Amino acid sequence: MSDTTSLIVALKGSKDLEKTGKIIRFGNGANLDTVRGLAAEKLAIGGNSQDLVLLDGSDRLLDGIDDLRKQQVVYVDLPESVKEIIPGPTKLPFVGNLYEFVPDFTAGWNRLFKEYGPLVDTTTLGVRNIGTNDPAIAELFVKEGEYFTKKIAPTPLSEVKVFAGQGLFTTDSDEDDWKLAHKLLMPAFSPRAIKAYQHEMGIITQKTIKILDQMKPNEKVDILDWTTKVTFETIGRIGFGYEFNLLEEKDAPPHPLIQSMGYLLQMVVTRRQQAQFMKHIPTAANRKFDQSMEIMHGTVSEVIAERKRSPDAKDKNKDMLGFMLNARDENDHGLSDENIRDQVVTFLIAGHDTTANTLAWVLYEISRNPDVEAKILQEIANTGITHDKLPTSEQISNLKYMHQTIKETLRKYPPVRALSKYCKKECIVPYGYKIPANTGVSVQVYSMHHNEKVYPDPERFDPDRFSPEEEQKRSRSAWLPFSTGPRACIGMAFALQEAKTVLAMFLHKYKFCYDGPDVHFDPRTATTKPEDLLMTVEPRTDFPAPTEDNSLPETTTKSTASKAMPSLAHADAAKEVELPTVTFLYGTQTGTAQDYSNQLLQQAKEFGFEKVNMVEIDKWKGLQDGKYNGPTSGSQRELVVICTATYNGQPPDTAEAFNKFIDNKTKEQGHETIYKGLLFSIFGVGNKNWRTYQHFPRKVDEAFEEFGAERFFPRGEGNADQDMDAEFNEWCAHFWSHVLDYYGIAASQDKSVVPTSTTSKRTNTIVTINYISPKDAVKYQAGISNYNGEKNAIIKVNRELQQEGSGRSTRHIEIDISALTPISENADHFYNAGDHLEVMPENDPALVNTIALNYGWILDSVFEIDPTSQAGLSSRSLGAAIKGPCTIRNALTYYADLSSPPTRTMLSFFANQLRQTAPETAEVFEKLIMPDQDNVDQYPAFIKRYRTLLDLQKGFPQVNSLDFAQFISAAVVMQPRRYSIASSPLVSSKTAALTVGVVDDIVDGRHYGGLASSYLARSIVDGGDDKLTKIHAVFKSSKSTFDLPSDPSVPIIMISAGTGFSPFRGFIQERAAQRKQGIKVGSTSLFFGCRRADHDYIYGDELETFVQQGVLNNLHVAFSRQQPPSPTKYVQHQILANATEVWNLMHPSSGEIPANVYICGSGNMSRDVRRVFISMFKSFGDATDDVEAEAKLQQWIDEARYNEDVWG
Repeated sequence: MSDTTSLIVALKGSKDLEKTGKIIRFGNGANLDTVRGLAAEKLAIGGNSQDLVLLDGSDRLLDGIDDLRKQQVVYVDLPESVKEIIPGPTKLPFVGNLYEFVPDFTAGWNRLFKEYGPLVDTTTLGVRNIGTNDPAIAELFVKEGEYFTKKIAPTPLSEVKVFAGQGLFTTDSDEDDWKLAHKLLMPAFSPRAIKAYQHEMGIITQKTIKILDQMKPNEKVDILDWTTKVTFETIGRIGFGYEFNLLEEKDAPPHPLIQSMGYLLQMVVTRRQQAQFMKHIPTAANRKFDQSMEIMHGTVSEVIAERKRSPDAKDKNKDMLGFMLNARDENDHGLSDENIRDQVVTFLIAGHDTTANTLAWVLYEISRNPDVEAKILQEIANTGITHDKLPTSEQISNLKYMHQTIKETLRKYPPVRALSKYCKKECIVPYGYKIPANTGVSVQVYSMHHNEKVYPDPERFDPDRFSPEEEQKRSRSAWLPFSTGPRACIGMAFALQEAKTVLAMFLHKYKFCYDGPDVHFDPRTATTKPEDLLMTVEPRTDFPAPTEDNSLPETTTKSTASKAMPSLAHADAAKEVELPTVTFLYGTQTGTAQDYSNQLLQQAKEFGFEKVNMVEIDKWKGLQDGKYNGPTSGSQRELVVICTATYNGQPPDTAEAFNKFIDNKTKEQGHETIYKGLLFSIFGVGNKNWRTYQHFPRKVDEAFEEFGAERFFPRGEGNADQDMDAEFNEWCAHFWSHVLDYYGIAASQDKSVVPTSTTSKRTNTIVTINYISPKDAVKYQAGISNYNGEKNAIIKVNRELQQEGSGRSTRHIEIDISALTPISENADHFYNAGDHLEVMPENDPALVNTIALNYGWILDSVFEIDPTSQAGLSSRSLGAAIKGPCTIRNALTYYADLSSPPTRTMLSFFANQLRQTAPETAEVFEKLIMPDQDNVDQYPAFIKRYRTLLDLQKGFPQVNSLDFAQFISAAVVMQPRRYSIASSPLVSSKTAALTVGVVDDIVDGRHYGGLASSYLARSIVDGGDDKLTKIHAVFKSSKSTFDLPSDPSVPIIMISAGTGFSPFRGFIQERAAQRKQGIKVGSTSLFFGCRRADHDYIYGDELETFVQQGVLNNLHVAFSRQQPPSPTKYVQHQILANATEVWNLMHPSSGEIPANVYICGSGNMSRDVRRVFISMFKSFGDATDDVEAEAKLQQWIDEARYNEDVWG
């Protein structure tokens, strides 16, 4: 007979044994439990393997090892069948289960466990967490092994790791640093070592007693403050021989290291919510963070260095630091100075906070439970401990009942309320639930410690729960304030000895009294700290004499059951909380930032904020007053939320005054406090293709902090080149979650943290329209004449610039601007060279007809929107933009952006409309309104396929009707398009030229024209004046960021590609006109990029003429698709090829004026050009590396010698 048996094991119900079956082998000495253990290991079944049931193929129970050996396949069943789906609440789109937890995660978990059982599957804003309150499952989660481990990265500890480094608490279990440190440091916390620390613990406690002696009997003392000072001094002196001097006098100042540590810990939550790049920009908060880390690291490193220089350097037994400096493993490996520093920082963080909290909670519970206090006092008396004599470790170890009391306190108030773990490999946990691999899991320690099935009557304080007899009845994993296993808190014995020493000496001398309401903890803090625990410290007058038999008094009354959980916020919590003023500021160019501010305003109202207002940044009271005048402390501090855009790095029109205010105020003394007390947060709007992306929002963000305001929530960013609305939604979800948490307001599906959800639910946010009869001649005619602004300019010239065969179109447009409002400071000019012209486009009449016919709208009908129904509408919607009577034709032609993708709001209207007639289509649209419960957003992919409303009509012909009121409530209003003026007022004073690249994207055979460029391209310039195309236009200044030097003798270097040449045509015309006037003009150089000389060398003839006239001194053209190919393919190649010429113009010989550089074109081109200039700085010896070169270039930018006007 073979010595080994081999067979296949599989879970009961397995169909495909090749995939699910596992081979096990066992010898002759095996029994059924051996096989169960092997099967559990192979099939990834956690928990007690002895509970597994072994079956044959007929589901017959195998009752003996011999019976089992006869099988080829053994099926394994669990006491409870395997469950693929873990119970949990319904996950809502985007937010998941956020509303179950805000504002109190701990209370949320408690509710979920009561409703769903011992294992609950949750997702919050896309992050999955499977939590348990059951000891059997917890035992598996905390066991370091094949299935579960501790990972720092997906948890808030990743932010602690920034300053705690490779300390034990912030290092993954599989890292060599953790393994070495854990191995070497374990002896420093051995029973023998802990006993050696006893003497110092007693001395520190006596120093504290001398301070407490100064307290008056009726004086309210913040107990947590003093327990914190005790624990800080203890870990400082015992850990590394350092005194913080917190116990020298009653009002001893805080230590810089402790202040720094406090700030770093305070910033953990904030930085956890920030994008990575935000942690590296030079804000005041980041500077303070770095300074705090430097102070903390510097102090500890100096202590280490000083010890290494001292005679005690080799004394391994002096303290923990001595041990860390001298400990070695079997391979003679020790800890580096940097790792020792990280371990000391870790001990300081973990070693003071949790023990301080526990001491405060114990004193609180003793004051409310006199029977418990009596037993503890008697035990102290029996062991002979007094406050004036240092206790021995033997005396402290004999405090058995006090030990139980501390453990009961740690049960009721666990310092850390949850332990985060990570599932490495799919496995089955007790109760049969299958945990998928690569999933975050957690032991909800607070919930487990308050689980009635584990601890009956959990709110009752009862140290007898931890008598040896009672503890034997429970799982060892039922009590996890210090975790367990290899990742258990290494300092548990240290903390318990310290706590017993402090309590025994304190209670011998003093009676701690509390007579207020139940004390709660703040659920927003990382550790379980008592809030507002103010006690009196009175001399002890009732200390008992020792009993002869060392007995303790019997308990005569039940312990008081205090309510440990804070009062929970509920649906109407906002009515009970006095909420502060919230001001929403916006700086907008196109209306987007204003719309976002309006959405935030509507949400604030839904959450119960009554004192809310919204205003342009330049009209804000804080700007007009020059300072903040509201409350500077407490919950009534004003919160300011700013949504602002930026244009080429400059402020939008509605924030120009605030921009100047920032520039001026930062130069004044005392500006650091003008906004002190104010809370603020910012969402910036921009386009990442621009090098100046988010420039102004960042400037505002830094300015508020510079002026003393406190950042309430990290700045958000919306990128118009992507799905900016989705980015805004995500930021809002996190922002409002923080708001609700901060002010203790409950969220719900009816009060969503996501604006899109809020908008989609408000289906009644539809304008009311009234159709006007032709009999009302005045209004009817007003509707026919409503063109969305006055047509104040006439197109005179419209000609093609590209040559036949290019396959593309660039139009030269000349516009009569004589009716426009001038913006030039020169009274004879309407504009300056380099300025812009904003043109309001119009939709193609054929498209307007198609859209209207498909939806059954009568184009010539006149309607008017009831102004009272426009409240709450997005400022970007058609319904908010149309004022007065208007025809449907005019609304579609002059107002609606029909080339934009259908909005989420419009899709929600479609979904509501089709729910009865086409439920499948309605379901498709509903899934697009916002990301799903796993934060997967299907909308971006949808609008790539259905780019316009017309595409939607073609793709979903069943969507053949739409109420016009719904349409104008959801459709986006068109925005004016801005063009650089391609002429000089010196040449054409009443005419402005534009160079328009006509957009014609082809996707899947369909043509998608640009709204404005197509409109201008089809403009009519032939016939009488009544047939010429009239447009609505307005000048926009280049804001002194892209205009010619005031001194015409300054040389200029112009760099562009394609239509980026537009402003340079005006520059060259201006210099040509100045030359004719006899004005001395500096050298003028142009680097221009296009594809082919015979296709798109626009204005080529003009340029050659300017060269011949001597106006254009240097012309370098790059042809990217010329045949045969040229090595100077792109404009940056021409700059490289002529680098000496460019460098000499920028660095002329003595007495000559250096040139200014101007770049106009796409963001990609400008970045390539920038890299060439960086290279020139280094190649011509003006910089040694990229950093220095970037600084030199930035200096040019600051001096207006390097100017950009770029776009996506």
